[in-house]
Amino acid sequence: MLETIYFTRHGHRSDWIVPVLNNCYPTGLFYDPQLSPHGCNQAKELAQYFVNNTIQLDKIYSSPLFRTVQTANYVAENLDLEILVENGLGEWEIPEPASTSKLREFFPRINTLYTSVSNHPKADETIQDVHDRLNKTMQEIISRCEAEGQIKSILLVGHAASVTAGVRAVLEDRLAVVNCGTCSLSKFVREGGKWKLRLNGDCSFLSGGEENNWAFD
Repeated sequence: MLETIYFTRHGHRSDWIVPVLNNCYPTGLFYDPQLSPHGCNQAKELAQYFVNNTIQLDKIYSSPLFRTVQTANYVAENLDLEILVENGLGEWEIPEPASTSKLREFFPRINTLYTSVSNHPKADETIQDVHDRLNKTMQEIISRCEAEGQIKSILLVGHAASVTAGVRAVLEDRLAVVNCGTCSLSKFVREGGKWKLRLNGDCSFLSGGEENNWAFD
C-alpha cells in the first residue's frame, strides 16, 4: 500500500542567471533550460536528504522538462532508481516538451516504457485546468501504485504550478497555501485512510534555505 508521497519543485534555473542565446539549451528548445550551478547544488542537497534520513523511495516521477528530469536524476542516482516521465506533472503554459527518447540521451535512467497518465497539457490552460489536470494525474498515479501492491513511497518532481496543484489535489483543497521554493519538499503520510500533509515546502536541508517561492495569486 502506498504510504508516503513526496513533492518537490526543480532546482534554480540557468535562465534566471543568463538569458537563452540561440536555443543553446540541451534539448534545443528555448523554453527548456537546464539547472544553474546553484540549482544543481540544490538538487544534490535534496538527494542527500533522502540518503541522510534513510528514506527509500520506490518510484520517481518527473515532468518532461529538462530541469525537472535533471533534478530527479540526482535523487535517482543516489537511490539507484529509474525515472518515470509523467506529462501530467508538466509546466503550465509552455509548448510541447522534448520527447522521452531525446531526454534519455542525457538521462539513461529514464524508463521509456512508462505510459504517462496524460498527454502534454495545452499551452492555454487556465488555473482551473491545471488543478483539474493534477487531480486526474494524482488519482491515476495513486491508483496505479495501489494496483502494484508493493509501492510504499514515491517522489514527484514538477514545477511551481504543478507541484502546488498536486499538493492541493491530494489535500482536496484548491485554496490551500502551498510553499513551493526551488527544491523544497512537501510530504504526505497516509494515516487512518487519509492523506496528512506533514511537510509543506520544507527547505531546512537546503544550505540557501527557501528561494524563489511562487503562488498562483
